[in-house]
Amino acid sequence: MRKKIFLLFLLGCSLFAAVTVKPAYQIDVEGNVVDMVVRGDKLFVGTDAGKMEVYDWRNKKKTFEIRFDKIHDFMGDPIAPKVFCVDEDPGTGKILMLVQDEGGEKILYIYQNGKRSVILDKKAHLAMRETRFVDSDHILVSTISNELIFYDYVNGKIVWRKQLSESSFSDYQLNEDHSKVASTCESGAVYVTDIQSGKVLKHFENVNKDNVFHVDFKNYHILACGKDKKAVLYSLGPTPPVIYETKFMVYAGALNKNASMSAFQVDENIDIGIFDNETKAMRYLLKGQQSVLNNIVFVNDKELISSSDDNHIMIWRLP
Repeated sequence: MRKKIFLLFLLGCSLFAAVTVKPAYQIDVEGNVVDMVVRGDKLFVGTDAGKMEVYDWRNKKKTFEIRFDKIHDFMGDPIAPKVFCVDEDPGTGKILMLVQDEGGEKILYIYQNGKRSVILDKKAHLAMRETRFVDSDHILVSTISNELIFYDYVNGKIVWRKQLSESSFSDYQLNEDHSKVASTCESGAVYVTDIQSGKVLKHFENVNKDNVFHVDFKNYHILACGKDKKAVLYSLGPTPPVIYETKFMVYAGALNKNASMSAFQVDENIDIGIFDNETKAMRYLLKGQQSVLNNIVFVNDKELISSSDDNHIMIWRLP
């Protein structure tokens, strides 16, 4: 009992000591944000308004967009398709986009030099959930049924295909050099898989007790954000998991480059806490997010970008 009271006291002190930060500014996009990726000064945004938009986020200027034709809902009425995933290959400038299609299907496009090409569609019979570049010739596809597929899109062939579990897929994140991927699912388990071989290298379970919505993977550490009101920091080394208890479901989170700090939603007000992973103390409390958080990215140790299920993207600068 004394230990529990002491831990609660420490948590209260850390919350009290946290510096409150307001957004430096916001960027408003057309439609609600579905996916967001930051590549240097470029911000790629997939929306539910049938558009992929690119911004110079430092100058708050839209530099490019791709618009998709309307499709039809189950009643036959025209609707704008959602752009579920967007990514850029830094080496070639190719843009990868996973887009809603007729009848609940999805189409995977690659855009380069003004041309848009279909990579995968309903003929592939894949219930695609998330897609990212691994390198200039390969992409990683996840399916709703929790499969990972390493796909050579240049030659149109599957290199390997791995069923991780029977639970529905939630999210994945590649590490810095794209040699490994951390993925998670409805059960709360987290898997670390080798990209070249498809071998599962590590499996974490029974810490997150429910669906993990979002993962980040930096410097041999994985942050798992869950429905069970926990953000859990896992290590690929011998260090035991660090469990951050929150007041609300944790829909998104991020690690900085060396994994010394974690950022994640901490309460029903959509406040974002930034924690020192060594001391476990909250250093900053980011206030100003207006809807359910769906993505947050450390650009560096002093700048973050976050998005919600609305059309507002927040840029944060820490003191």
